[in-house]
Amino acid sequence: MEQSNQSTKSPFLLHIVVIAFLLCFLINLAGIVQGIESWNWLLAAGYSPHPIWMMLKDAFFGLASLVTAILLWVRSPFAPRLAQVIAGLTFVSYWVARLAVTSNPLPFSAQLFPLLLSLFLLAFILLSAWLLEPYMQRTLQNADAREDDLGGQSE
Repeated sequence: MEQSNQSTKSPFLLHIVVIAFLLCFLINLAGIVQGIESWNWLLAAGYSPHPIWMMLKDAFFGLASLVTAILLWVRSPFAPRLAQVIAGLTFVSYWVARLAVTSNPLPFSAQLFPLLLSLFLLAFILLSAWLLEPYMQRTLQNADAREDDLGGQSE
């Protein structure tokens, strides 16, 4: 009996990763709200890229982060891979926007700390999702086994 309780208990790492994706969702949501509030100022200042692009990007990454957090929480078997893909896309999008799309006059030495920090966060999410994959598979197998047990009892 106690062994089944341990197998259904969520690992702490799952909580951390879900919280990270929920934070990403909230950050993107705040970006959308801020963009709407300052829309006229952004247009008057000639903000590049256009505020519509900013809204679409924030909406995509916000919804993707929310869906990933939900799928991780319900222990979907493909959620760890989705988490890795969304984390990679977020990393690439952030650095493309920071270095290529916006005109950033900072030298590379000033970009080193943000680069190392974002690489650390990316590696953490990629490794965490990889470590959670067997747990998600085990949860799916346990659910299938419980379904088989219930099916045998009802007949």
